[in-house]
Amino acid sequence: MNKDFIKGTIVGLIAPIVAFVVYVAFFLEADVLQTFYSLIEVNKITHVISLSTLINLLIFFMNLKTNREVAAKGILLATIFYAFLVIALKLF
Repeated sequence: MNKDFIKGTIVGLIAPIVAFVVYVAFFLEADVLQTFYSLIEVNKITHVISLSTLINLLIFFMNLKTNREVAAKGILLATIFYAFLVIALKLF
């Protein structure tokens, strides 16, 4: 595996989590874990995961624009992972 591919995958996996934490902590001014648990209770966690992965779109296109295609492939892999996670959570 290429080093840039692994970096892109790690960034693609971590960026949505960071985006969620930043949104909850700074814009909602709420407790992150309490918000997370309440989203699970009302069965809306899949919606939040889907919206949080939109940050990967920005990072993906930034990598393409700067000719880092291998890292962009890693971000795409992480986004596909999140898509399968949402499908699995919806079905089970």
